[in-house]
Amino acid sequence: MASGDAQRVWFPEMLDELERTWSASVSWEELADFCQVLTEKRKGIRESRGIEPPLTRCPRCGAVSRSDVSGVSIRSALFALKKLGAVTEAEYEALDKSWRKFKTRNRLDAYGRKAEPTQNADGEGSDSCC
Repeated sequence: MASGDAQRVWFPEMLDELERTWSASVSWEELADFCQVLTEKRKGIRESRGIEPPLTRCPRCGAVSRSDVSGVSIRSALFALKKLGAVTEAEYEALDKSWRKFKTRNRLDAYGRKAEPTQNADGEGSDSCC
């Protein structure tokens, strides 16, 4: 495993596919579906190369565990497009603003799916191990 691969979110193959597939006419729904494809691609790359998620320490209890490598979010894809030069800074800002409005209006999560609050047994949100 190459140094830093455990923390890597975007692999070159994913960036190539994003750049090839990107079009300004893509709808938010289509981009959400494509981000899911990229998430699966990343899982496959990590599995095929034996790359485990990075270790993290809980700030509350100090427990060390493997972090969850989450999916490819819409904003992450937009930022990657900007870094690739596929969109200008102005286009990125406009797309990001449009995405945030669309996301809020339609009550979506970062991945373009209907947001569902998670609750633990006590009926409270669970965002840590403690």
